[in-house]
Amino acid sequence: MTDLRVVTTEGTDAILEEAAVHDFAANLRGPLLHPGDSGYDEARKVWNGMIDRRPALVARCAGPADVIAAVRFARSRGCSSRSRAAVTTSPAMRCATAA
Repeated sequence: MTDLRVVTTEGTDAILEEAAVHDFAANLRGPLLHPGDSGYDEARKVWNGMIDRRPALVARCAGPADVIAAVRFARSRGCSSRSRAAVTTSPAMRCATAA
């Protein structure tokens, strides 16, 4: 993995450093998915098939501590975060990839 170029909530480009992403992933109980990872495409889908977003990261949170860590990680780097919960899915943190 390398540094990730993302778009912040203010619309500016930013870099998520590989070490920071690695540390974040190491502290999650659930997996942190990147584009190309197994399960990434399924995790990024939303109920409305007209929406096709490709976040830089998807945190498959395994509990409340993961959700808190994901929101804090995104907020501290100016990334947007979205959560989704259902019986078969877990909340996800998403950072938009730069075009």
